[in-house]
Amino acid sequence: MSILHCTNNGWFISHCELINNFYINVDKGESHKTFKLNPNLFKIVSPFQDLTKKSTRKRKNESHSLDHHNLHQCIEHVQKSYQQFVVELSRFLLPKVKEFSKSANIEALETSATVYAESGRPNIANITGGNDDQAKLVEINDSCFLFPNNCRFFCKDVAEINDHLIDEQFDLIVLDPPWWNKYVRRKKAKTNDGYQMMFNDNIKELPVERLLGESGTVVVWCTNSNQHLEAVQNEFFPKWKVKFVARLFWLKVTQTGETVCKFSEPPGKQPFEQIIIGSRDEGPDWQFFNDKLIVSIPSALHSHKPPLIEILKTHLPEDPKCLEIFARYLLPNWTSWGLEAIRFQHLSVYEKF
Repeated sequence: MSILHCTNNGWFISHCELINNFYINVDKGESHKTFKLNPNLFKIVSPFQDLTKKSTRKRKNESHSLDHHNLHQCIEHVQKSYQQFVVELSRFLLPKVKEFSKSANIEALETSATVYAESGRPNIANITGGNDDQAKLVEINDSCFLFPNNCRFFCKDVAEINDHLIDEQFDLIVLDPPWWNKYVRRKKAKTNDGYQMMFNDNIKELPVERLLGESGTVVVWCTNSNQHLEAVQNEFFPKWKVKFVARLFWLKVTQTGETVCKFSEPPGKQPFEQIIIGSRDEGPDWQFFNDKLIVSIPSALHSHKPPLIEILKTHLPEDPKCLEIFARYLLPNWTSWGLEAIRFQHLSVYEKF
């Protein structure tokens, strides 16, 4: 169970706890072992103050023509909700200290850099597969990967979905798109690392409306960009034949409960991301879901988002059929699609016990 605490303001969840439960008894051929996500990836003990300042400087000359009124409201809502929420979380958090050393998060950052490099080395392009049995360790192109039970994956471009998922429909589709971002594009251009960002029009053209079941739900991880948020609600959802039903906020905090960076004036960096939900079932239960917080200590790995299934399952049928597009790891009973669908299944992401 990944939900550690639940209140009227939202949920405090553990990314690690849910994933670790999948790999308690992994089949290694001649023996069985337990694997856990490398705990160093989650050793975020202090806010990333220097990174926040750097990000603000980068953005200060950007256009302020967008209407940031809605984002101001979001910031105020998240701050107020978390102030009420955090007082209940003391038993899950480390004691606060007045000052942290400059190397406070160094273990998480160094581990993530090593893991990201190692997990990116294997050639997984166009590999497809799955696991109908218990969790197992599998060798692919001289590298080892962990597969949870009852999973299926396609390490393919999203443009090929119609060629493979034929006559299939899903109760839940989750997307974490590589949103177009000029700053990230410039940064990635200096390295050999990164993923192919997509324009909003290309994301909209994904065949979600065909893949989604009659009462299906779509969940989109979104930045705080007004342009992206408006595209999801006003362009993507109408094309995908779903109605907006709820918005959640993923708030990233340190092990002491502080936000990973300060709340800042738009368009500056925020410690939260938005999760936009559309559904073909507009039942009244969704209104009690809207604007709640999902609070967690984030992984230091880029785009290593926490699973949402434990939170969403109350709005899904029993044994739902689920699809993640732009996936980076696998989940039991899910189909995962994306060029990096098994990247974070690489053994370097885990520790053996």
